[in-house]
Amino acid sequence: MSLLVDKLCWGHTVPGGGWRQLFANFDFQSPTGEFTVVIGSNGSGKSTFLNLLAGTLHSNSGSIRLHDKPLQQLSDHRRARRIGRVMQNPLEGTCPGLTIAENLRLAEGRRRSVISWRGLSGVHPSRADRRRYRDLLEQLGLPLADRIDTLVGQLSGGQRQTISLVMATLGQPQLLLLDEHTAALDPRAEATVMALTDRLVRQLGTTALMVTHSLDQALSFGDRLVMLHEGRILGDWNARERQHLTPESLREMYGAARVRQTN
Repeated sequence: MSLLVDKLCWGHTVPGGGWRQLFANFDFQSPTGEFTVVIGSNGSGKSTFLNLLAGTLHSNSGSIRLHDKPLQQLSDHRRARRIGRVMQNPLEGTCPGLTIAENLRLAEGRRRSVISWRGLSGVHPSRADRRRYRDLLEQLGLPLADRIDTLVGQLSGGQRQTISLVMATLGQPQLLLLDEHTAALDPRAEATVMALTDRLVRQLGTTALMVTHSLDQALSFGDRLVMLHEGRILGDWNARERQHLTPESLREMYGAARVRQTN
C-alpha cells in the first residue's frame, strides 16, 4: 500500500474543558496511484484527516506509513519532501512577491530539501529552469507559459490555484493532498482547476486524496469515494459502485447519520 493508516487516534479539547475524540482506531489504506475523493458534513474530520497526514496535526496514537516508511515522528516540513498539498485559499500556496518561475523553483527546491520557505536563498531560477518551466506549462495547456516572469500576486485566483497545483506536484510527491482546493473559485476557474487536477494525478500516478463539499465533483472525479462522519468511514465506494449514487442519496446518508447521532 502507498498509504497505510492504522488505529489512528486524535482528539481535542472543547470549550468548557471537555474532550472530543474525533478519530478512534481509524484505519485507512490507499494503493499507489489511487485518487480518493473524501466528503462529509462540517466537523466530520475531512480536513483534520489531511492535517494529520501532512503533519500540521499529530495523532495521539496509531501509525501513518507512506510507502512503508513511518511519518509520525516527522515534522510537516520534513513530510513536505514527500507530500504535496493544495489549500482552499489560493493565497496560501504561493508567494505573491515572487514570479511564477521563482515560485516553481521554490517548490521544486523544497521537495529536494535545498530551499526553505523561511530562507529564500537559491530561489532564483536559471535560464535552463525557466525554459523547463515554460515547457511544462505549455505541455499542461496552461496559458501562463509566456508569463513565467509575472509576479504571482498579479494573477487571478484561478490562475494562482493552477500554479499552486503545479507547485504541489513538482518532483512527483508520493502523496497529494487537496483540501477543498476549488471552493473559493468561480465555476469557470473551478472547471479549469479540476481538469488540471485530474490530468496531473493520472499523468504522475501519484496517490491523491481530495476533500470537497461539491457532490458533483465527488460523483465525477476519482477512483474511490469515501464519506466521513465523526471521524469514521460512513461509506466507501469504488468508481463502479459510485455510478449508482446521486447527490440526493448522499444527502440522505448525511441526514440519517445525524439522526442516529442525536438519538
